[in-house]
Amino acid sequence: MTPVRLASICIIVTAVIALLIIAKSLMVPFVIAVLVWYIINALAHRLGEFRFVKRFLPSWTHFALSALLIAFVLLIIGGLIAENAREMTAALPRYQKNAQVFYSRLAESDFIQRAANTLNIKVPKEVTNLGSSFSSEATGDAISGILTNIVTTLSGFAANGFLIIIYVIFLLFEQAIFPKKIRALFPDDGRHSQFGDVLDRINESIHAYFTVKLTVSLLTAIASFILMLIVGLDFAIFWAFLIFLLNFIPNIGSLIAMIFPAIVAVLQFETLGPFFVILIGVGTVQLIVGNFIEPKMMGSSLNISSLVVIIALAVWGAIWGVAGMILCVPITVMMMIILAQFPSTRPIAILLSEKGELMREIEEIHLTEVQSQELEKETANED
Repeated sequence: MTPVRLASICIIVTAVIALLIIAKSLMVPFVIAVLVWYIINALAHRLGEFRFVKRFLPSWTHFALSALLIAFVLLIIGGLIAENAREMTAALPRYQKNAQVFYSRLAESDFIQRAANTLNIKVPKEVTNLGSSFSSEATGDAISGILTNIVTTLSGFAANGFLIIIYVIFLLFEQAIFPKKIRALFPDDGRHSQFGDVLDRINESIHAYFTVKLTVSLLTAIASFILMLIVGLDFAIFWAFLIFLLNFIPNIGSLIAMIFPAIVAVLQFETLGPFFVILIGVGTVQLIVGNFIEPKMMGSSLNISSLVVIIALAVWGAIWGVAGMILCVPITVMMMIILAQFPSTRPIAILLSEKGELMREIEEIHLTEVQSQELEKETANED
């Protein structure tokens, strides 16, 4: 690679990153609209599999029904979030009082000092006098700040709702004429076939990712909601929805999802029993779903290195915030598939992959872990 070419690549990458940051207010709603568009297509495809729907309803009604169903669900969720936000504001004084009582009890007990003596550690007075270090006003400000940041982030998505709806409508209209445009761009059959194969790989990979993620996130949220409802935690449906969203953030999302309801349990109840029940219960649900159910469903649909996921999480989180964290994996999948199609950029795609291997066929996207291992054995035997 010549110095001129390297400098050109650096300039292009810098310009793209700067554009993503500057145009964040426009790009994030568009990417969310693309996500909603994918969900509408996936749901319409599922509806089309029913014999009655396929026989008596035209294909365009599948998309209309899917869009109406998703809009109805989003309206219900938006109403629940707004109601829970008002209830949280009303509950803040009670949480402030409970937090002060908790800190006072912690300070009055000699638990910290006894634990320090057991471990032969010298504990400063500031730690042993923890309860006196926190005023009710400071505690209330901290709690209010955490809840305000959560509600503000969710309200930011809702504030762009109209723009997202406009994007989705035009994406659905564009979907019908997009194949004609692709054919006009690539009149040569060979290039048209190659470009279509790339689009199919991107579409199938993202479709498989979001299908699995939606399923496991919904499963995790429902199981966590039932647990929080049994314990009697305030705003259980709000925390369940937050768990559903945070489950889309790789690696750290499930950890954050356990912390918020556990903190609320400390502030709501006078004992630590509900705190441990929710922390262990939600953590167990996340562990089972994340380590057993999701890998079996996901199979080899992603083929992304864990290190690459962490880096993508940090980079897109710095550029687009929470929305970037949620969308970092599908964006990386798209980049890897596109880079794999060209000889000059294929080494980069190999570095992004999990095992240093790239998918040979689109069908490999839907292989389970066991099927993938069997395919590798067959390929090794043939070689």
